[in-house]
Amino acid sequence: MTHGLVATGAGGTAAAAKTKIGSTITLPAGGPWTISGLWGQVAKITTAANEGTGGQLIIDALTGDLDPDPAPGKYPLIGNSAGCSANEQQSEMPLNIWPVAWKASGKSQIDLSYVNQLAITTASRVAAGIIFGDEVPEYRPLVFCDSVYAAFASATETAVGTITLAEKATRIVGLLADLSKGDAWTAAEAVIGYVRLDSADVKLTPAQFPFNRCYNATLGTHAGQASTPRSDFIPLDIPVVGGARIDVYATTSAAITGNCEALVYVAYE
Repeated sequence: MTHGLVATGAGGTAAAAKTKIGSTITLPAGGPWTISGLWGQVAKITTAANEGTGGQLIIDALTGDLDPDPAPGKYPLIGNSAGCSANEQQSEMPLNIWPVAWKASGKSQIDLSYVNQLAITTASRVAAGIIFGDEVPEYRPLVFCDSVYAAFASATETAVGTITLAEKATRIVGLLADLSKGDAWTAAEAVIGYVRLDSADVKLTPAQFPFNRCYNATLGTHAGQASTPRSDFIPLDIPVVGGARIDVYATTSAAITGNCEALVYVAYE
């Protein structure tokens, strides 16, 4: 059974500043758990000249019960280079997701931090998390795939929709959550968030997973649009019963003026 947990928060402003992202992540009771994925995204709120994002995603095992201890625990968190103008084009940031291999006992505690490589006027928004379960999920063919869609602007968790799996379904094998911006942009509004799966038919909790991309804010009248980063399904291994209903929710880290669009695909066999 694959699970996921997320932390969201603001990064630092000084060059090379290490800033804890959101709250400490506590794994569920039980275990041992296999942590198989580490991911992060960063979106900037300012587009001042010579200010960019990106740096390092740091994982710290607080209780010392990750095996092996991930220290120094420094992983890439790719952002974008320093901008040349407040009117630079709208830019999309990719999902940084890395395969890892740590064993963790139940109730293990983890901090995720962001080290911004460059100084920046206003702290960027960061989302990061882990993917874990009783074993490492394998990449499988996407035999069946269904999706739900919703447009929303609130930072409050929003119901995207419910997917009813086919009666022949036995296992959820992948997830791709696409975040896009459908309405007009408003200055200083970054768009970043995550999705959550739930079900009355299958025990999924905790099941928080990343969107495939996030968006830097603009300050001036931006011109043009950046290229779209590659998207891949996140491999999952979640046994299900045929006909199970999967409820999909989405959250952004801050409310925005114009709607963002969440289109979430669930693949199964």
